[in-house]
Amino acid sequence: MKIMAAAVGTIFVVIFTIFEPQTSEKNKNTLDACITLLSGFPRDVPESPTPQYPTDTTDVTLEYFASGCYGACPAFTLRISNRTAVFEGHDYVRAKGKRTAKLSPQEFETLLHAWYDGKFYAMRDDYCTARCPDGVVHIVTDIADSSITLTTPTFKKRVYECFFTMNNQPQTPKPPEQYFQLSQQLLALAKSHRWL
Repeated sequence: MKIMAAAVGTIFVVIFTIFEPQTSEKNKNTLDACITLLSGFPRDVPESPTPQYPTDTTDVTLEYFASGCYGACPAFTLRISNRTAVFEGHDYVRAKGKRTAKLSPQEFETLLHAWYDGKFYAMRDDYCTARCPDGVVHIVTDIADSSITLTTPTFKKRVYECFFTMNNQPQTPKPPEQYFQLSQQLLALAKSHRWL
């Protein structure tokens, strides 16, 4: 196991790389290739079938979770449905505790379409831990991570990310851009209510 530590601004990052004993140097040299392979939409597994867009959005929720970090990263959960937005602020947010706001069905539909059009159903579940085909496991801890989860009566999908670079070099797989686009829309919703 190799452990690296780095101070990035006010955030302290610990990186664990676990190598199989017989191939440690070889795996170290291929880690960048592994992270590249695991970034974006999966190319190493068949594409997931497209779930049906819900005809009734009454019991459909979209949730954004931000974990925070050891620095000043916001920690909160934003859960939206076709009528409401519920924000639970924990740390480094304007609104701590639970806040609720009305949401129009059209606002919800826009975000729901962004999830389906962005093909979140075809993304990896976990972009934080790089489990390479050759046995290397690369874990980055102590950084902000987030997830976006869609729950319907017949389907649930959570995409988890903690994309991080050190010296302009990715340390974790990077989700497709659609993840960050929807993330920005959800953050904008929270900011419009002055929760962030």
